[in-house]
Amino acid sequence: MGLINNKRALKVIRHLRANRDKQAEQIDILCHDMVSAHQTFSTKLATMKFVVSYYECLLGCTDLEGVIQTAVEGIHQTIQQADAAVFLLTDNDFEVHVPTGSSVEPVEKQQFRHWFTRDLVKTISQMNRVCSLEQLLRMGLQGPPAIIKTISLAAVPLGRLGHGVGFVLIYRPAELPLQAGDLSRLAAISAGLREAIAGLQAAQASSSGNPMQV
Repeated sequence: MGLINNKRALKVIRHLRANRDKQAEQIDILCHDMVSAHQTFSTKLATMKFVVSYYECLLGCTDLEGVIQTAVEGIHQTIQQADAAVFLLTDNDFEVHVPTGSSVEPVEKQQFRHWFTRDLVKTISQMNRVCSLEQLLRMGLQGPPAIIKTISLAAVPLGRLGHGVGFVLIYRPAELPLQAGDLSRLAAISAGLREAIAGLQAAQASSSGNPMQV
């Protein structure tokens, strides 16, 4: 009789241990989900704060150079040791804007012009995603290997519904690769930046009597 009771007790103990282990596993999963959700929320909140702050800065810009300078200053503040060049389409060509206040060793504006063609600038501007260096090379980027290997680079398109005004080329030393989180924050301001640039370009074209055709 005692042996039977012992077996029953052991069975109960094993059952209780199994339940305890299962509950512990569920608690671990719940804690992991809560931490992950908190991190996601914090990331989205940080992005929202950056976008709001950036748009507030844009409100004080009254010309194209001011908008571009504000965009690049925002990149300086957001991504450590990063710099940027803004490529804008014109009627038959494209412009490269490299504002003052570079935070890293600059690539000459004239060098950038040799890396791209107008067709490539237009194609990038119409993309619906941030383009990595590898993607840009596949699309036709012609950067010198000696320079390309020293930088981490990505392009943030300034387009909407197939219509683009250009893109922002972001780069920093290769030993500090650009991170997805940094690029996602910049992608979040691309729509507002695109509208600001397009509005100023339209105003300039209207005043000159020569509407721009992209």
